[in-house]
Amino acid sequence: MSLMINYKQMKMTQLYKCFLLLSITLFSAAYAMAQDKNTLKNGGLPYLHTENNVTRLIVDGKPWLMLAGELHNSTSSAPAYLAEAMKNTASMHVNTVIASVAWEQFESNEGIFDYSLVDNILATANEHKLKVVLIWFASWKNGESSYVPLWVKKDTKRFFRIRNKSGEQLSAISPFCNEANKADARAFVELMNYIKAKDTNKSIIMIQPENEVGAFSEMDYNSQALQLYAAQVPDKLIQYLKKNKNNLEKELKMAWEANGFKTKGTWAELFGETNYDAQNFFMSWQYASYINEICRQGKEVNNLPMFVNAWLVQYPGEQPGKYPNGGPVSRVMDIYKAAAPAIDFCAPDIYLPNFKEVCSMYHRPSKNNPLFIPECERSNPGKAWYALAEHDALGFGPFGIESLVSDAAYSESFGVLKEILPQIEKYQGTGKMRGILKEEKEERTALQMGDFKIDIEYQHKDKNCYGIIIQTGNDEFLVAGIGLKLKFSSLKNNYAAFIGTVQEGGFVDNKWIVRRWLNGDETWHNTFLFTNGRNFSVTQKEGKRVITPYLAPIPVLNQSLETNLQTSQIQAPGIYKIKMYEIKNK
Repeated sequence: MSLMINYKQMKMTQLYKCFLLLSITLFSAAYAMAQDKNTLKNGGLPYLHTENNVTRLIVDGKPWLMLAGELHNSTSSAPAYLAEAMKNTASMHVNTVIASVAWEQFESNEGIFDYSLVDNILATANEHKLKVVLIWFASWKNGESSYVPLWVKKDTKRFFRIRNKSGEQLSAISPFCNEANKADARAFVELMNYIKAKDTNKSIIMIQPENEVGAFSEMDYNSQALQLYAAQVPDKLIQYLKKNKNNLEKELKMAWEANGFKTKGTWAELFGETNYDAQNFFMSWQYASYINEICRQGKEVNNLPMFVNAWLVQYPGEQPGKYPNGGPVSRVMDIYKAAAPAIDFCAPDIYLPNFKEVCSMYHRPSKNNPLFIPECERSNPGKAWYALAEHDALGFGPFGIESLVSDAAYSESFGVLKEILPQIEKYQGTGKMRGILKEEKEERTALQMGDFKIDIEYQHKDKNCYGIIIQTGNDEFLVAGIGLKLKFSSLKNNYAAFIGTVQEGGFVDNKWIVRRWLNGDETWHNTFLFTNGRNFSVTQKEGKRVITPYLAPIPVLNQSLETNLQTSQIQAPGIYKIKMYEIKNK
């Protein structure tokens, strides 16, 4: 009898183990399916996902913040040149490269395509483990048509050009030219088809069709354009205006209001011609429609996110045509949204001093327009820090990234930023993260986070001062930056705030590593945080620059020795963890 019981017990145990194993297997499979849910969305391709007013680029099922750099215009035109540039780019600590494919090389003879440009970009990007944003230099680049194939350039009848008011034919293709639109779209579809077949690693994560479009004229005076200008404003735009009347860009709304908020009429009747508003909105509608058709056809075969970039208005009141008229500047963002649903967002190329203002003009959650900066001047890496933290940017790219390889300070700043990208991604959209950036003659700023006011003084008049502050707990902060002096005070009545502890360190594989504790003199006895940053030693070895990180500052008495030491050192932002405490002061 006991033998039978033992046998039955053994059978039950085996069955239980099998059941348990099966349950674990099924649970693991279900968990894996849940994890892969985002990856499988959009056929596994990158896509934009908006939640709680924050738009993220999803790559391989996870948010991808683009710490990027844009290559020079002709860098990707030849394999050897591109290979060297990609080495330089990878050394800048970026995770994404912005590279171009020129129509004139891709289809130098009509109907015959050369895929080697794409092959070279993919091969070098994969070698250096970089993602790619691809620019399609086609009908226009910087308002001109210099990247179209020779067979397009020579045929001004089939591919007619913009005409100014005097009837003079300009060099740029007219956005009213249907033949150009068809030819551009055919080549773009071929490009997107090839990427779909060739890019098995899903390295190309976004596309920019055209570049800084617009006419250097207040209008195109071709007969086709004049006919449309004198016709009724498209109902598609009228419906958009009515639906979004209280949320229109101020220039568009003011022009419409000045003409009585009409819902029927010509462009001049609805928007007036006094300040070239009607012509500007008309040209913007046409450029947006032209590019939308290219995007629409391209997405049908390969549904990657697509955006357009803008040559910005250089000063308030600048006349359209002095800047490329019809491009996606902020004043016509609504026109692009109405005319071009296949374009996911408008992006600014920023070479102006009012960087922070431009960011706010393009970070427009109410219009489903996230901030991405594909091009920026290269003087200050802090602009990347500010855009990612303050405006939940998808990414940032200085222009000519491969040339920045000689700027060790810029490179190491990007290296520190890369350390905290997971933290930035985690806190985007939470309201618990702020970006700090000194512009021009600014000396200080202040902000509130939780129960604390933070007064920030910029330590240098002639150096870059910037950083990021993240509130990680009620009384805990992660601060990263350089050139900042922070003073915390309590917003609670009858309470005073003090710095309790400061850890200086960094992240390795997203794990916090303490380098040293700052106390006493370093914090003026719990009063200030100074983000003095990290010191790096730069030396030459066998003709190559060698950077030694985390170099402890060496106290010296001899001024000439100190000066000599400084010539071989650079500074980059530091990372600090702060624990605050409050006491009653009454």
